[in-house]
Amino acid sequence: MEREKPLLLAIDDSPINLRLISMVLGKEGFEILCTENSLEAVHLATETQPDLILLDMMLPGTSGLEICRLLKSQSETKEIPVIMVTAKTLGTDVMDALEAGAYDYIKKPLDEPEVVARVRSALRYKIAQDKLREMAMRDSLTGLYNHALIMEFLDKELYQQRRKNSPLCFVMADIDHFKSINDNYGHLTGDLVLREISQRLASSLRHGDLIGRYGGEEFAIIFRGVDGSMGPVLSERIRQMIADNPVITPAGDLKITMSFGLACSTSHSDATYLQIVAQADEALYAAKAQGRNRVLSYQNPITRIIV
Repeated sequence: MEREKPLLLAIDDSPINLRLISMVLGKEGFEILCTENSLEAVHLATETQPDLILLDMMLPGTSGLEICRLLKSQSETKEIPVIMVTAKTLGTDVMDALEAGAYDYIKKPLDEPEVVARVRSALRYKIAQDKLREMAMRDSLTGLYNHALIMEFLDKELYQQRRKNSPLCFVMADIDHFKSINDNYGHLTGDLVLREISQRLASSLRHGDLIGRYGGEEFAIIFRGVDGSMGPVLSERIRQMIADNPVITPAGDLKITMSFGLACSTSHSDATYLQIVAQADEALYAAKAQGRNRVLSYQNPITRIIV
């Protein structure tokens, strides 16, 4: 999550400690969100997605260790570094904090230079980890989400779609005759075409839609909140845009076309994400068999959608 300045969440039952933390770290340019309520700490962290959490170890009711374990057990908060703030600095106490998932600890009474140094160290760690995770999620050539992640997104989106009673369309898109591009102009030109088409596809989507490289010259698109009538319209616009704008390469301007296969799901559907992928793939196969450069929806049996 991009911000003008890092957001820190401080959880402590002492208003004095919270004011001190706010004063010390506020001077360093951080935005501080404070709470004395241990019961709302996990919810607050989930909702605000802070860059770092400062967590008092000795909280009344739910302890800091328990809160840390909860934070680390949730997918939404498990990657947020937690620094335990504690007066208990015996080896066993520190070990308990680290085993609960804390990144570091700060001892009480608070020492201003130490607080700043440890917070900055944790934030540098988070930035490095975020970059590594981003690299792991992206296809190295196109910069799009990789196969594994776009499939994970589809599985999650199907669950959300049924819970929220909204439709969803999954699209398989394939560059027509891509092998001939590699054969005639070389793989460097082929890679250039893949990167350019990837950028065009990504820039043509609505905010909130998802796209990944499925493999080779195939792409996967998830249209959120789109039903079987609107999915082909959106896909046709993209198909037309690709066909109307040749890709400029050192080998010359290359006219590129794409085939699209769609599978749309409603809230009443019980199809798994693998079944949805198979349906879209069948529609794509039919589109290519019928001459390529067209949009087909899975209708069981396949029928061409006129848009």
